[in-house]
Amino acid sequence: MKKLISFTLMMAALLFSTSGFALNAVQQRYIDMLTSGGPISIRNAAESVYNTGDRDRTVLDAMAEVLLENYKKSDRDDVDAMSWIAKALGRSGNARYHDVLKEAADKGGHWKLKKYAGQALEELGGAGSAEQYRRGMVSLAALRNEARRTERVKAPAVRRGAYHPLSTVKKGMSMQEVYDLVGPPTATTTYQTGKAWIPFNFRGRDSVRTVALYKGQGRVVFSNQSNYSSGWRVMEVQLNKNESGYP
Repeated sequence: MKKLISFTLMMAALLFSTSGFALNAVQQRYIDMLTSGGPISIRNAAESVYNTGDRDRTVLDAMAEVLLENYKKSDRDDVDAMSWIAKALGRSGNARYHDVLKEAADKGGHWKLKKYAGQALEELGGAGSAEQYRRGMVSLAALRNEARRTERVKAPAVRRGAYHPLSTVKKGMSMQEVYDLVGPPTATTTYQTGKAWIPFNFRGRDSVRTVALYKGQGRVVFSNQSNYSSGWRVMEVQLNKNESGYP
């Protein structure tokens, strides 16, 4: 009996390790947001996957399942979130999500989602011979439960103020995402770029940059996404163990 239990546990561990549960801190955060968050969290996760170019199949499968469950919704926040998922799946370059995007483009509950799903489908190209993702291949409930179990295990360390190293940060991450992962910086400094004086830069993108300095680790350079929003994205990560932490 003991041998049978041991074998069962071993097989379960193997299943988790080969089905995408061996996620890094960033990917685990995306899974948490996709399975436990509302439309705003889902949108933020999908937007970060789109901007960072994350290609982890567990994350992409979770997004595909969320899209299949919600593409008929017409609420503004839901449509926005599903549109970002479609864009991220299209940018992934993985033909596995061709049929998912086609279904959203054909049957979506709002013209905006249909538009972005169609554009993502064009970016992705044909399905080829790739195995297609089908509804139910991933259990969002199982991912959610695994995330909660992982959170309980790591909770004491989090309470002690443990953060991830600066090397965790990737280009395209949002400012809040960075601070959640690596903690608040030692200091910050902000400056205007030459793009602030370009007459036709109506959106104002990259007109201002903020540098977050982490003593003994390095710097993260953020660029503003627009003059009309508070969005900031990582433009560059400068690792430097001699960083003083002050401008």
